[in-house]
Amino acid sequence: MLSPAPRILITRLSALGDTVLTLPVLCALRRAFPAAQIGWVAEPAAAKVLADRTDLNFLFTVEKGWLTKLSEVARLRKALQRHRFEIVIDAQGLTKSAVAGWLSGRTQQVTFTRGESRELAPNLARTRVQPKATYVAHRYLQLLAPLGIENPRLEFQMPYDSIAHDSIAERAKVIRTGRYAVLNVGAGWYSKTWLPGRFGEVAADLFMRYEIPSVLLWGSETEYEYAQQAAQAARSVAPHCVTVLPKLSIAEMKETIRHAKLLISGDTGPLHFGVAMDTPTISLFGVTKAEYYSPNRGIHRTVQNMYDPLSSRKRRRAGNEAMQAIATEDVLRQVDSLLAMRHSKAA
Repeated sequence: MLSPAPRILITRLSALGDTVLTLPVLCALRRAFPAAQIGWVAEPAAAKVLADRTDLNFLFTVEKGWLTKLSEVARLRKALQRHRFEIVIDAQGLTKSAVAGWLSGRTQQVTFTRGESRELAPNLARTRVQPKATYVAHRYLQLLAPLGIENPRLEFQMPYDSIAHDSIAERAKVIRTGRYAVLNVGAGWYSKTWLPGRFGEVAADLFMRYEIPSVLLWGSETEYEYAQQAAQAARSVAPHCVTVLPKLSIAEMKETIRHAKLLISGDTGPLHFGVAMDTPTISLFGVTKAEYYSPNRGIHRTVQNMYDPLSSRKRRRAGNEAMQAIATEDVLRQVDSLLAMRHSKAA
């Protein structure tokens, strides 16, 4: 039996997209236990997703690779044990997330069964859950069943950041219009990237047929080169159809996506921000399975023409042949379907 104000720690340390997909766990915990004291352990990039959450009491930030540094382990242990957490929800299911929970001195630690969680994670958790859902965000929510939270609603509650919105609107005039599409040209793995030229073809088509300009989102220097290639391809057809955005903070990226008419992206962080904020999305999948990472319904559509069930390590190192199997026409059909649906609703 839990007290009305349990002390609960979530361990989901890395990956922007997976952090967003874990937010429903926080929302469900807060809804079930309004007086709970809830903490979260995250690495710096993921912590930026959580920094403005009013439903989170404590945010513990650890540097990447912290587990190999005894001083960092000791620092985290001291910080966590000060708050006497009773329950750990290990949504990541890896050694680093499991050890972070174990360091808290918790009474109960919950993670997935072996195979769904890996490395030392199933050994450090007394309670292990076999997920039955397909979509990852729903699977994370099933970790709450041992706490008596059954079938919680899927909600993300992404707070609006007016300062971030005004900042990017000041630097990119098209953002102020509120009528644009976001094309995210990059991804964390090369195997998840679509061809820049095809993004350019989509941008040109959006402008010529729907009068919707596109903004190109990028993160790394490599992705900036992809954005420039996509812009060049688009402008060769429609000179004023596309803008390459400046380097954005996570907050600026979030607000750019929030106000877009459409987001087109591979399986990476910005896609999951779009889903969380109910921006219409078209997600492009290759080496990862679409049904796991994208809700293919309503205003969210997926395109996947090729899938090879590789191991996680092989997926990271694979080429992007599976993404090349997606033709421009495949994406444009989904564009037509989504925009026609929104026009119908507006009418």
